Amino acid sequence: MSRSQREERARERRRLATLRKTRLQAAEDDPGSVHGSEALSLVTRLTVESWSLSGREFPDYERAVIPCRFVPSRVP
Repeated sequence: MSRSQREERARERRRLATLRKTRLQAAEDDPGSVHGSEALSLVTRLTVESWSLSGREFPDYERAVIPCRFVPSRVP
């Protein structure tokens, strides 16, 4: 897919996006929450399992060249 086609798809997605303003509800405590090394271990295990289920090869690139882009929030 060419760059111009990707840009056109992005414009179309933005045009069709629907945002709904809602009120935030009170946060509830998660009884199954994990923290620290347990949380890191869980994320690692779930990531490896997800990649395995996808049938794709696990990526081996360095974190510094991860293929993503972070877009800053516009909310003050």
